[in-house]
Amino acid sequence: MAHAEIHQDRSIDAADLAALSGRTVAVIGFGNQGAAQAANLRDSGHAPVVGNRDDAYAEAAAEEGFDLRSITEASAAGDVVLLLVPDEVQPDLVRDEIAPGLRAGDVLVVASGYNWHFGLLDVPDGVDVVMVAPRMIGAAVRDRYVDRHGFPCFVSVERDATGRAWDTTLAVARAIGGTLGGAIVSSAREETALDLFSEQAVWPAILDVVRTAHRVAIEAGFSEEAVLNELYLSAEPAEVFAHVARDGLFGQLGLHSRTSQYGQLRALTGLDERGELASRFARVMHDDILSGAFAREWSRPEAGERLDALHREVAASPIAAAEAEVRARLGA
Repeated sequence: MAHAEIHQDRSIDAADLAALSGRTVAVIGFGNQGAAQAANLRDSGHAPVVGNRDDAYAEAAAEEGFDLRSITEASAAGDVVLLLVPDEVQPDLVRDEIAPGLRAGDVLVVASGYNWHFGLLDVPDGVDVVMVAPRMIGAAVRDRYVDRHGFPCFVSVERDATGRAWDTTLAVARAIGGTLGGAIVSSAREETALDLFSEQAVWPAILDVVRTAHRVAIEAGFSEEAVLNELYLSAEPAEVFAHVARDGLFGQLGLHSRTSQYGQLRALTGLDERGELASRFARVMHDDILSGAFAREWSRPEAGERLDALHREVAASPIAAAEAEVRARLGA
C-alpha cells in the first residue's frame, strides 16, 4: 500500500513563509481560484499583484483593492508567479505573455499538472516549476482559509533550477491555506492522471447510473417527479457524499435505515469488482489518459466545437427534458 508524505500545520507564522520574504507574488487570473488564493495570500501577509485581462474579473480585483496589472506586467513583476487560468489557454498565454517576463530564479506555480505533464508549457531555463493544486473549488478555498479548517492540496517540485524550489512550494501552500488541511506530496503526472480519471471514468459512470436508473424507473411506470427527486433533485445524494467525506465510504451507512443498509451492502457484495466496469476504467486510465491520447485530442483546434456538440447532444436527452419540466413545475 503506497502512502504519500503529508505536510500539515494548524498555525502558520512568518518563519513558515520565509521563502516568500522579499519576493513579489503574482496571481495570473482572478477567477474562482485566483480570487480566493489572492485573498488568502494577502491575509497571510503577502499581498500579490494580479494579472488579468480587461474584463469583469479585473474589475472585481480592482474593487477588492489588489494591485491590478496586465498579465504581461504582472508576470514581469512577479518573482513567484501563480498560473490560475484555464488549462486550455495556458500554453499560448505562457508562451506569449508570461514566459517573456520570467527570469532565472523565478518560480512558476501551476495549480494543475496537465499542461506541464504533457509538455505543453514552454518555461525558460533557470525558472523553477512547482505545483500547488488545491483539491477544492475556489469559493471553499477562501471560506476554509477564513474559518481555519483548510483544504487538502497536492504539491510537487517539477523543476528545481534554484535548489530552493521545495521551500517555495511549501510556503505558497501554507500561504493559501493548503497545509491547514494537508499538503500531500504528489507530482504533475499523478495529479493530472487522477483528475482526468475522475472526469473521464468515475463521473461518467455516475452520470450513466443516474441516466439508466431514470429510464428503468420510468419504464416501470413511475412519475418523473418521484423518480428525479429520488435520484437527485432532492439533493439527498449531495448530503450522502458530504457524509462520505466526513464519516467514510462505509461509515456513513450508519445514517441510513437498516433496510437501506442491508439493501446497499447485499447489492454491493454481489457485484464483480473485476468485471466490466473495472475493465472500462482500466482502458480509460491507460489507453486514454496515460497514453496521452486524450491530451492530443483535446489540443486539436476542433475540440471546442466537439464539446459544444456534446453539450447539445446531452441537452436533447430524455432525462434532461424531463428535468427541465419537473424543475419548472416545482419552481426550482
